[in-house]
Amino acid sequence: MAEDGGMPRERWSGPELLSQLQRFEAALRVAGLRETTVQTYVGRSETFVRWLIGEYTPRGPNTQIEEAGKAREASLGPAILEDLSTGMGREQIARVLGDYAAVTGYDAALRTLLEASGGRADMSRQTDRVAVLEWLRAWGCRHLRRADTARTADALHEWWVVWEAKLPHPDAAITSLSAAEMLVVEQAYDALASAPAAGRTLKDREVDVMFGDTAAAKTLFAIRPQAFPPWDEPIRLAFGWWGGGAAYVEFLHLAATTLEGLARRLDVSVAQLPQILGRPDSSAAKIVDEFLWIKITRGL
Repeated sequence: MAEDGGMPRERWSGPELLSQLQRFEAALRVAGLRETTVQTYVGRSETFVRWLIGEYTPRGPNTQIEEAGKAREASLGPAILEDLSTGMGREQIARVLGDYAAVTGYDAALRTLLEASGGRADMSRQTDRVAVLEWLRAWGCRHLRRADTARTADALHEWWVVWEAKLPHPDAAITSLSAAEMLVVEQAYDALASAPAAGRTLKDREVDVMFGDTAAAKTLFAIRPQAFPPWDEPIRLAFGWWGGGAAYVEFLHLAATTLEGLARRLDVSVAQLPQILGRPDSSAAKIVDEFLWIKITRGL
C-alpha cells in the first residue's frame, strides 16, 4: 500500500495493522472463501500482530486450548460477575479474595508503588512514571523493556498532558461515572493502548511495541484506583473481548452493576465492600478484578 506520492508506507501502529486485517477478512469473504480458510488466514496474522505489540505471549498447547475454550465461552465472565452480585455469600466471596492475597505478590508490588507515589500516581512527575513502569513489570507487563524506560515514561507523559484534565476526578468511584465520562475513558484508553511505548528486536531491526490493553487498564487503575479496575487477557477473553476502549467501558458498566447489586444484597454501601470482604486496602473497583483473576486467570 502506498502513501502520498506513491511511496510505500514503512511504519504502522498496532491498531492500524489490526484495522487492515479486518479489511482483509472482509475481502476474503467477498471472494467467497470458506469460513475455515478465512479464519486460518486472519487468525494467524492477528496473533502475530498482537505478539508484535505486546498483547500475546506464546504458551504451551494445553494453555492455548484452555484459553481458546474461554474465548468461545464468552458467557463465562458475565456468569462469574452474576455469581458475585447475586449468588455467593459474604464468607465465600471473602475466601476468594483471600486466595488472591495468598497466591499473588501483587499486593506487595502495589504497596511499593503507593509508597513511591504518595498514594496515587501522578504522571506529571517523572519519579511516579518510573514507579508505575516498575509496578507494571511486576504485574506482568514484561513487554515494556527496562532498556526503554525513558522512552516509555515519555510516552506516558505525552498521554497525560492530553488526558489528565479530561479524566474523571481522582476520587470518582466506578459507580459514579457518567455517560460523558465513560466516553472520555474509552478515548483515553485507546490513546494509551495504542501509544508506541517500547521496542522489540525483530530480524535485526527495531519495531514499535504499543502499551497494549493490559498495561493501559493497569495504568488507569494506578492513577484512578477508585474508578478503574485492571484486567488481563484471560479476563477479556472470558467476556468475548480482544480489547479496546469500547470493551473496557462495557467492562466498567458490568463491574459497577455487579458492585451495586452486591452492596444491596449485603446491605452496605459500595465503598464499604472492601472492608467487610477482608480487603480494606483495595478499592471496590479492584475487588472485581481480584475476584475475576482468581476465578478466570488462575482458574480456582
